[in-house]
Order: sequence, then structure tokens, then C-alpha cells
Amino acid sequence: MSPEQREAASHQGNLVVLAGPGAGKTRTLVARIGYLLATVSRHRSVAAITFTDTAATEVGVRLRRLGMPGGRRVASNTIHGFCLRHILRPYARFTDVLFPDQVTVSDDKQLKAWWEQAALDSRMGQITDRDITNLNKQRRQLAAGEDPQAFDPRYLETIARFQRLLDEHQALDFDAMTERALAVLRSSAEVRRMLAARFSHLVVDEYQDLGPVLHAIVLTLLASGVQVTAVGDPDQMMFTFLGADARLLEELQQRADFASRALSVNFRSGARLIEAGQRVLGASRGYRSAPGREELGLITHETVDDDLDAHAAHAVAIAQERISNGTAPEEIAVLYPGKGPLLNHLKAELDRGQLAYDAEKARKIPSGPIADFVSDCTGRHLSGPLPGVSNRVAGAAEARTIMDLATLWHRRRIDAGLAIEEDTPRRLARQLTAVLDTAAKPAPSDPANAFLEGLCNALELGALAQASSDERDHTALDECRAVCANGLTLAELAGGRAPGRITLTTYHSAKGREFDVVILPGLINKHVPYYGQYGITEAELHIARRNFYVALTRARHEVVLLTGNFFTDAWGVPRYTSPSIFATDVLSTAAPASDYT
Repeated sequence: MSPEQREAASHQGNLVVLAGPGAGKTRTLVARIGYLLATVSRHRSVAAITFTDTAATEVGVRLRRLGMPGGRRVASNTIHGFCLRHILRPYARFTDVLFPDQVTVSDDKQLKAWWEQAALDSRMGQITDRDITNLNKQRRQLAAGEDPQAFDPRYLETIARFQRLLDEHQALDFDAMTERALAVLRSSAEVRRMLAARFSHLVVDEYQDLGPVLHAIVLTLLASGVQVTAVGDPDQMMFTFLGADARLLEELQQRADFASRALSVNFRSGARLIEAGQRVLGASRGYRSAPGREELGLITHETVDDDLDAHAAHAVAIAQERISNGTAPEEIAVLYPGKGPLLNHLKAELDRGQLAYDAEKARKIPSGPIADFVSDCTGRHLSGPLPGVSNRVAGAAEARTIMDLATLWHRRRIDAGLAIEEDTPRRLARQLTAVLDTAAKPAPSDPANAFLEGLCNALELGALAQASSDERDHTALDECRAVCANGLTLAELAGGRAPGRITLTTYHSAKGREFDVVILPGLINKHVPYYGQYGITEAELHIARRNFYVALTRARHEVVLLTGNFFTDAWGVPRYTSPSIFATDVLSTAAPASDYT
């Protein structure tokens, strides 16, 4: 570990850790949890809250690699999982907060239908997906304690009617989990006392993206005696549209009872790429490359004197050239700002050039506990009994051990009411070994169909999925079968990138990933950043700048900027402009425009 990482991991007391791109954030977070486990009473636990189930799993895997299995002393969950397992299920019954015994976590299709019904009943009328996003955002703000007088009365009535529909159907969505957990904490000092007695520390990852309800939960537990570590990077805040607010992390940072530590060493990129990222931000964050790294990183700039179709053709030609020079296709990403003509042109050019690619949300397995378990099993199947760097799948988490998987499978069977007396993690581990450790070692590019069917049959996953309280599980296996029928590889089923395919995705969805080469076409002002019919607001410009910063900093070795002066927008209107101001910032030695604060 670097000195900065070690200092953050071993700090005594409340802490904010600011971790830039490639700074070894996960390693530091895991080391911090390990340090806390080693220095507090063995009768107390640490709660680790992450943004995704995959990240929660990764924390557990890395802790075991450090020789600290944790067991019940570590609660590694998403915020929703923590609220459900450690607040609502054990304590809601002791309060007036409604929480049904047989709770169902509803899927997106059902929730949308209930929102539409609630909107009609409240005379709000027909609503769009964007309206539902805004309703959920306001719902979170209300739950966190904002004044209802600041909201449209029709929105308030629609939210109230939607929540009544959840109650009538004994259902929850993910927002209801956090809202009701906060209500439980606020309503009972005894519950707060019991949680503080169990959890000495709360460690929260990606704090900048987790919103006002989580912040209120953190402050409530903090006031009850739980020490808090918040890890994040305001420059990589990506969920403003859902209510995320970087000021919440800054509020912790400014408290007198919190210390602040910055991780300034970027282990991913060379110095030239790091400097370019800071020029985009318009402020120095003090980031620097890893000691001893001689490679500076390459910034390639090319001007395209034509429309977006020419940008797409040029991007594909560059990808083909990098592949011919030895870069693996799966280590190349072509990133675009959002849906529109550029994406359509890129897909057409990739097909024309017969260059295999993974497009956004295509060839992907669903979310949810069962799908995650299938993915983990596939990763272990590919790694074999002796996992290591040489056989790790690009883009996938490190493989879990057989006992990790057996313990998880056992827990899922207990939660679903399917466990029998003979079930123990050790016995289940023997069953898993027979399925995952085959005599013939599979290749990442092998089709996933046969393995998926064998896994489902051997582990009786169909019954487990149907008995789950999470409705996503009810359709997960059918969705996995559908994408496998379309040629999904074992690497993709394991959550990684398909061998031989470049990645085509948005700036937003590239967060948390890294590639050897990142190609950014369409860097034309008013396209990046995008100017709508009425221009662009200061807030929208800030968001666009952060998104571009995330895209740029995905590169390990090279970023390719394709700029221009002209494009045709989605309505067929030609726009004559100039190169993107963000690209100009990257290529300039002077400070960029001062729109960033």
C-alpha cells in the first residue's frame, strides 16, 4: 500500500476519503475495514455499504484474501440490503413503521404500472419515464425531511397514492427500503442504541452518488455513536438526476468531528493523462502517477472535417488499427455521450467493418441476487481451483472461492425457505465443486448455454429463484437463457468483457471501468457538451463536464480525441460550431473555462 492509503486505512475516528480515478479506492476501503475489525472488540461489527451487489461481494473476497474472514462481524451490503437485513427485518415490528412479514421487492414493470395508476388517481394525468424519475427524486427529498410546501401538490398526492399501492400489495421498491429504515431509526431510540451496540463503524463507498436518504441514515447513526468512514469523489458524481448531491459528502468533510484524507496517486494512468483530466476539471486535485511509472500516457488528437458519420468511421478505423498493432479488442472502448445519431452511425460502421462489439445494455445478464450468484459461479468455473492474474477475465471481479459460493448459496436457500437439515456450507461446497471444477478447463470465449443449464439443474436454481422475495429473481434465469441463446460467452456471464469484442457504451456507464485505449468521437461543441433547444444551463454544463471527465479517465495508456466543427443533430438540423470546449481543455496548457466549481 502507498503511504496515503495506509494513513487512511489506519485513521482513528470519523473519516472522509477523497479518492480520484485509479487511486486504489477499493484496496484502501478493504484495508480500512480490516484495520477496524482488528482494533475493535470481537463482539462488535463493521457495516460496509457499497453502491452495487458486485462491489459488496468484492469487499468480502478481498477481506478473506487479507486473512480476515469477518463472518458475522462484517455486514457487506448495498444500502438497500443493509436497510432490509439489519434495520427493517429485525426492528420494524417494534415501531409503527409498516413492514409486512411476507414482503415482496417489486420489479420495474410493476412499479411503473403503479406509478401510472397513482398519477391518474391524483389527476396528474399520463406520465413518462422522466416523470417517474422526478417523482422518485422528490420522494427521496421528502423522506429525508425537506419541506413539503416546496413541492407541487399534485406530485405530493401522486407520491402518497403510490406509497399506498405498495402497502396494499405488501410490496417494496428500493426507495421504500431506505425510507422506512430511516423512519424506524427516527422513531426508536432503542433501535438506534441496539444498532450502535452491534456496529461500531459504518464504511460507505461512492458516497457522492447515494443521495439524501442515505445521508440522513448516516447522520442518525453517527449521532447514536457509530463512527463513519465516507469514501467518494465529487468529480465522479453521476446520479444527479436521481438526487445525488456532492454537497452531502462535503458536509461531512467540513464537520469538526471528521478528518479528511486524499488519495492522490493514480495507479491506472500515466502523468500526461492525469494532467489532462485535471485540465478538464478546471482545478488541480494534486493527482500524480504512481512512483516509478515511466509511461506518460498518450493523447491522440485528430480533426474530422465532416458530419458524425465520418466521426464514426474514423473511430472504427482507429480501433482496427490499434487491434492490428496488438491491442486486444476487449481493451478498447469507444465512448459516446448518449443516444442519438452518433450511436447509430457507430453501430453501422462497426457492422460494416465486421468489428465485433458489445453495445450498451446488449448481451448483458439481468440484475438481482440469483443472476449475481450465476455470475460468481461462472467466474469461479473460468478461474479454476487456482485463480490468479493470468486467468482473470477482463472487466470481471476476482473469482470467489468454493466455500464463499457455498456459504452464499446456503444463505439464499435459508432466506427462500428451501434449506434442509443436511444443508451445510461444507456439503454444498462439494456439490459446487462437482459442477465448477471440470476436467476440461473452459475458455472465456466458450458459449455459456450448456454451463448455465448444467448449473441450474445441479443446484436447483429454478426453485430458488421462484421462492425468492426479490421479484427480479423470478425472471432472472429466463433472461439469462435468452442472452445466452444470443451467443453470450462464459466471460460475459461471469460479468466480464467478451474476448474479441470492443466496448461501445456511454460516458455514464463507463464509470468504474478501465481500458487500455479509449476513443472519444463527436467532440464538437453543442454536441459535447450538448446544447438543447434553449441552450445549456450552468448546472447542465457542470454535469456534462463531470461525465466527460469520467470518460477521459477510463484510459490506462491512450485516449483518442476526435474533434470537428459541424454535425447534424437528431432533428436533422445542421450545426456549424467549433471543437468541444472539453477537448480544447485537454489540449490546452492554460486553465480551462471557469464553469466548474
